[in-house]
Amino acid sequence: MDTRTNRILPVNAALVVIGLIDLLTTLVWLHTGHAIEINPIMAAVLRAGVGVFVALKLFTLAAYVAVMEWYRRRRSASFAYLVGRITLFSYAAIYALSFACVNSGLVLG
Repeated sequence: MDTRTNRILPVNAALVVIGLIDLLTTLVWLHTGHAIEINPIMAAVLRAGVGVFVALKLFTLAAYVAVMEWYRRRRSASFAYLVGRITLFSYAAIYALSFACVNSGLVLG
């Protein structure tokens, strides 16, 4: 794997896309009452305001990608790619389960 490229790893780009979709659908589901935030930390953040919630979600996503891209370029590209694939798979699985629960008529929580 070429560590000299300035391009973002495909797994990290995919994670950004899924993260943004997750954020948007979470906001819609919360607004329409189809779901609640079950993460107690993010539920507390949400009580501080939607803007704070969105900012923290975007910040944590960007921080993760920045750290993994730094690690890829400076330490181990293969390890960063492996962690990225595990993270992407896990995030997608959790999102798919949440999506299935919301669309089956269940309210998460």
